Amino acid sequence: MDKHEAAVALRQLRAEIERHNYLYYVEARPAISDREYDIIYSRLQELEQLFPDLAMPDSPTARVGGQPIEGFRHIRHSVPMLSLEKAENQTDLALFETRIRKDLPDQDIEYIVEPKVDGVSIGAHYRGGSLVLGVTRGDGAAGDDITANIKTIRGIPLRMRGSCFPNAFEARGEAYMREEDRLEINRELEKNGEKPFPNTRNATAGSLKQLDPRIVSKRRLRAVFYGIGLAEDVQFATHEEQLEYLKSSGFPIPAIWWRCKTIAEALERAEELKQRENELPYEIDGVVIKVNSIEQTLKLGLKSKAPASAIAYKPRHWLKQSETILKGISIQVGRTGVLTPVAELEPVFLDGTRIARATLHNVEEIQRKDIRIGDSVIIERAGKVIPAVIRVIQEKRQPGARPFEMPERCPVCNSTVIRRQTSTGSGEETAVRCDNIQCPAQITRRIEHFAQRSALDIEGLGGAVADKLVESGLANEPLDIFDIQLSRLADLNLGDDKEPRILGEKNATKILQAVERCRSESLDKWLYALAIPDIGEATSRQISSCHRSMRDIANSPIIGDIITLDEKRIEMQRVNPASRKNPPRDEDERIHRKIRHEELKKEVSELERKLAPLNLSEVGPVAARSLDQFFKSDRGRIITERMSILGINPHGADAAGNTSGSGLFDGKSFVLTGTLEGMTREEASDLIRSLGGNVMSGVSAKTNYVLAGIDAGSKLAKAKELGITVIDKKAFLEMAGYR
Repeated sequence: MDKHEAAVALRQLRAEIERHNYLYYVEARPAISDREYDIIYSRLQELEQLFPDLAMPDSPTARVGGQPIEGFRHIRHSVPMLSLEKAENQTDLALFETRIRKDLPDQDIEYIVEPKVDGVSIGAHYRGGSLVLGVTRGDGAAGDDITANIKTIRGIPLRMRGSCFPNAFEARGEAYMREEDRLEINRELEKNGEKPFPNTRNATAGSLKQLDPRIVSKRRLRAVFYGIGLAEDVQFATHEEQLEYLKSSGFPIPAIWWRCKTIAEALERAEELKQRENELPYEIDGVVIKVNSIEQTLKLGLKSKAPASAIAYKPRHWLKQSETILKGISIQVGRTGVLTPVAELEPVFLDGTRIARATLHNVEEIQRKDIRIGDSVIIERAGKVIPAVIRVIQEKRQPGARPFEMPERCPVCNSTVIRRQTSTGSGEETAVRCDNIQCPAQITRRIEHFAQRSALDIEGLGGAVADKLVESGLANEPLDIFDIQLSRLADLNLGDDKEPRILGEKNATKILQAVERCRSESLDKWLYALAIPDIGEATSRQISSCHRSMRDIANSPIIGDIITLDEKRIEMQRVNPASRKNPPRDEDERIHRKIRHEELKKEVSELERKLAPLNLSEVGPVAARSLDQFFKSDRGRIITERMSILGINPHGADAAGNTSGSGLFDGKSFVLTGTLEGMTREEASDLIRSLGGNVMSGVSAKTNYVLAGIDAGSKLAKAKELGITVIDKKAFLEMAGYR
């Protein structure tokens, strides 16, 4: 065979293999046996070895996996990969439909109902029809580059089918593993003395995190696609059209899905899907119900951090439950010192996983459910992640069942615990806390929190490693990990003297590389990573949007203004001359109160006007005081100084108000004015920041866009005066990639 004949044969073999891949993974109707497929595949391999210069990067043989990579790059999503709000019952679904009807009055609405695959969310990017990038969902704004690994998944086309392709295209879906493949992999792992995967989702996630794509190619991962993140020069009227386009382009899509006229019909189809679950090649943990019309989806916009046009229906009666014995209740000490009771159970298998512990939340929850040590209890896995005790089987209670009492001392450091009443949406709760910040359990949890994905994303530094770092004396604070030498970390024993389990140089190197990468993380990630009480992700994001650095936050007049505003509001209530709870004693006191009340009213109004443009809805007086106390404490001052010594100076807003980041809005500044239909300003601001942009409070020559809604005021007039581009909500969402 000469070179020309080989080229013709190679084209035919590649086309034949891709046709059979399409029939098998997309159409689910294989035309040949596995052995016949292997013969064709082997012939292709032989020819490419004989004529290596005719090998192609998108050949089916490219799926076997190349050389191991050093680590995963972080990739910012061109369009955020948002999570969905959840519905547990018909009432939740009714509220979902009511919101949609309110925002889309007098419009016909169709819904698509499709399986919610219990896998790992991925995005597959194509340029000119060829696969160029694979990304995990990550935190929604950015994920890991897993291109080498998703190329090993045969269901994902290396080249889209057809002859005309979008210049840039992203298909979104779930990678998954079949249960029979997990069991086979586990047998091999156990034979080699390695830990087996408890369920298919863990197996999929663990496989995609492999740095060696040759290992991934042996795991027989699959994928199913349900959406489009980006499609240049291609327009779709409905989600149904997107599904059909994905299928015609060579992507496997859900085998079962429906178009429904009402939520009631969607609910019927959801229950039907549950009955037909055994027809699906993957496990599901609910269904997704989404508005079919793309135009209506754009009008509905975002609700909080999730699209308002879709919801994940995960009814509680679908969750698998199991009965077991509650043998005891232990205490877990969290990163802020809060003591949380944990149920120690007679081990039981639930949904493929061995369960020996479950959360009990707090003392009030234990008392409400009348849970006692020795009880027979029902447990379930909420969202297939956290096992929880649902109820006690009262008729099986034994005479010796003992009520639980919270300890008076911390079980780890023996410090006296304090009890503090807090108000919640369901009433009063008692927070029991160890106030010793040097408690080893708190240090461990702070390190674990420091490393989690939503904080600084230090892969490999989980609970087991954090425990041993503290136990061995290598770390007494999260920042200590920046001083750990590779050799000492590699020698860390994760087991015990009888059964040592050494971390090893490879794993230690991966951790320290991630530690170095986190030096360049943004200010909001660092602020959240410090595990300051009452400071969550949203609060960290908003605080960082109006401060340049950690030192700016430590000396922030803005934080001081929030605290002062709260103090003045409290004083206003106290001196109110019309107060019924605290009436003035005489006319003189009433007059003095009235004067002071008017003074305070003006001062409060001035502070409110001053703070309003900063968009600090998540930063209340509790969070502000917590920040103030932290940075004034010895621990806060030491951390700030040490970050400076280590050369860690994360950036928030610069002098112009621009935040760091990269994406569709990188370097662009927006001003919001008026009311956005179906979207709050906070939701629009979050989307802008997630794409690398900045939200400014006032219009200036440095403003790039003014996003104007209904009843836009003086900011709109000033934008027109300065010649700044004014956009509406529809144009804004199109710019953000929501076409």
